[in-house]
Amino acid sequence: MPENIRLKKLLPALPVDPGVYLMKDGSGTIVYIGKATSLRKRVSSYFHKRDHDIKTRILVSIAKDIETIVTDSEMEALILESALIKKHRPKFNIQKKDDKRYPYIAVTLGEEYPRVIYTRSVKKDGTRYFGPYTDAKAARNMADMINTMFRLKRCTRELPLKRNERPCMNFEIKKCSGACRGEISKDEYRAIVDGAVRFLEGGVGPVVKNLTEMMRRFSDNREYEKAGVLRDMISDIRAISETQKVQTAVGTDQDYIGVSKYGDEGIILLFEFRSGALLGRKISIYKNAEYAGLEEIISSFIAGHYENAEIPQRIIAEKKLADRPVLQKFLTTRANRRVAISIPETADDRGIIRMIHKNIDIIAADRYAERENRSMLAGLEELQSLLGLGKLPRAIECFDISNLQGTDSVASMVLFREGMPERSGYRRYRIRGYSSPDDPGMIHEVVSRRIQHLVNDGIPLPDLMVIDGGKSQLSRALEAARNFGGPVRIISLAKRLEEIYHDPSLGPVRLPESSQALRILQRIRDEAHRFAITYHRKLRDRKTTKSILDDIAIGSHAKRILLERFKSVEMIRKAEREELEMVDGIGRKTAEKIYKFFRQ
Repeated sequence: MPENIRLKKLLPALPVDPGVYLMKDGSGTIVYIGKATSLRKRVSSYFHKRDHDIKTRILVSIAKDIETIVTDSEMEALILESALIKKHRPKFNIQKKDDKRYPYIAVTLGEEYPRVIYTRSVKKDGTRYFGPYTDAKAARNMADMINTMFRLKRCTRELPLKRNERPCMNFEIKKCSGACRGEISKDEYRAIVDGAVRFLEGGVGPVVKNLTEMMRRFSDNREYEKAGVLRDMISDIRAISETQKVQTAVGTDQDYIGVSKYGDEGIILLFEFRSGALLGRKISIYKNAEYAGLEEIISSFIAGHYENAEIPQRIIAEKKLADRPVLQKFLTTRANRRVAISIPETADDRGIIRMIHKNIDIIAADRYAERENRSMLAGLEELQSLLGLGKLPRAIECFDISNLQGTDSVASMVLFREGMPERSGYRRYRIRGYSSPDDPGMIHEVVSRRIQHLVNDGIPLPDLMVIDGGKSQLSRALEAARNFGGPVRIISLAKRLEEIYHDPSLGPVRLPESSQALRILQRIRDEAHRFAITYHRKLRDRKTTKSILDDIAIGSHAKRILLERFKSVEMIRKAEREELEMVDGIGRKTAEKIYKFFRQ
């Protein structure tokens, strides 16, 4: 299907970072949201694997576009995926289940020793519920992470345990704080549960502060084992909170704005946090930005964007804005409450801005590739029109000759497909029929050999052949094509005035320097020239090396290791006797022989 072929071509440009991907159908509706440790690897699996289930095959067939949001860790991707699914509810993320509720994370505060559990039922029994979640796996993972960090009770047994009753396995493997064994009191356990609730609400700072105070009290009372458990708990919470920059304090609605300039474009990326969760991003492109400051671009964006968009409590812009008071007053009046605009103030703020810039870099790279593709397509269409071709010249081959006074003459052929080099199609030819300079004749030979090979093997001819040269080179190339009956269009590009010859009986065509068609022809001609020169130099160096070293009575192995060590015959010539002796595999006698040969 054309759309899937287009998506497959985009796969190599996807980031290898962790993050979230959003698949969209032809109308732009999000049909699936997923997370990945490597976005490129995960998304590529949809289009390269063949053993998909029915749902995945349908999803791949209707997906017409893919958007990605890069995160700094897989945990961030998990949390972001859950938030985005909760907001957008894509149909391929949810299997329809009659009379069943969405899952929640519940804290059973009505129990004597509360637990954090995953559940689908909501009861009015004092339990505190967080959710609902549309991604059941994300909810389970979050509940498990909370239990592990805070060492909470997971079993349903009544406490205290009966005489001779052993603790469960979670205590043995240090995943439980041991309330059943009296390792901590009921009040101490409830304090830890309160911390888990605040963590679910987004209040990481107060949680760490309270647990630190408890740890110090245990330490002062010489209850070092209890203090050690809390120390590990605090370490885990800090490790998680430092990477969870897609989750901010609950109840806080705030937008983060990052900006970068690429040439004459300014790219604004806004991350929207609502109730502490990142729910989406908005991209704005500003033209003619080369002379504007980043602060000016941000101010212009804020003034325009929030005329119709929801206004959060706080806006964090990466640059300090000169007109911040005016913008704040404008937003406060519209929202009918105080709105603050600030620069990044905390480590979390700065982390989110860094994450925004990582995504801006990817957006910019995609836009550059898109512009290149549009430019390339425009050039191919111009070539088609200029030459009166029946179809777009998607496959173009170009030939060039390289020789020095007629010796070691070689030809190169490079292949460009869709305006881009396809190096697997490059070919090199050693000229057989000419020992003196004759570029037109050599072009005749190499074009004949190429067309003969394609015709004999049943390989499709290119849409266009380009010859580096003028009218005489074109005439001989056309003669070669006629001899084999190859229905291929051939033109030549003369380097001095960049003139295009497409018919020997007519004059050349000169295109303006801004012509996309001319740029494509110049690019492919220059690549053919580079490829030919490289091959010619290689043959010439090989010939020079052979003519000199073969005159020394030493083995081929010695010649090879000498060239590997000194890189050229000239460096071998300059080497002292002691330097030659130090090369592994070159003995004293061989070194003496080589040294004397070059000195004589």
